[in-house]
Amino acid sequence: MARGNSSYFHYIHFIAKRQRGFTLLELVIAVSVMSILIAMAAPSFSQLIETNKIKRLATEVEWLLVQAKSEAVMRGENVDVIINGAATTHWSLVSKTVSSSIVLGEINSSSFGNISLNSNFASSIVEFNKLNGRPNIQGRYSFNNILGNEFRIIINRMTGRIYTCSVSQAIHTYSKCG
Repeated sequence: MARGNSSYFHYIHFIAKRQRGFTLLELVIAVSVMSILIAMAAPSFSQLIETNKIKRLATEVEWLLVQAKSEAVMRGENVDVIINGAATTHWSLVSKTVSSSIVLGEINSSSFGNISLNSNFASSIVEFNKLNGRPNIQGRYSFNNILGNEFRIIINRMTGRIYTCSVSQAIHTYSKCG
């Protein structure tokens, strides 16, 4: 009986010795492989973040313009969309009613670093008419990021249509500008 117990304890000791974990060499190799994979993935994540940031800006600017158009008709009061600091990295777009100066929405560069906003309108103020929601001038807002992605939001004076397109290629759901 004593002999049976000693072989059993020897077996337990042998199993426990075999299952101690990783050796230092295995751990170094695993950490090295993981760091190489992370280093390879980091640039693509930064590109994804920048692309999503400019896409979000396109969506927000288009929403601000559509909201200004709708509010002008709904309130029966002209609504202005004013751009401040165009062609710089410190810009803002503000929509507000003309007579009562109620701010309806604002977008500024603090949430969208490294993206410049430009405008080719004849004025820094686009006014949406209270009767039909059409803008008083025609033009576009364009913005680009450090990766070279450029989007345009085009406003048509005759139809009042507001749409977004990508300059270089179709990105996400936005088609290439014609």
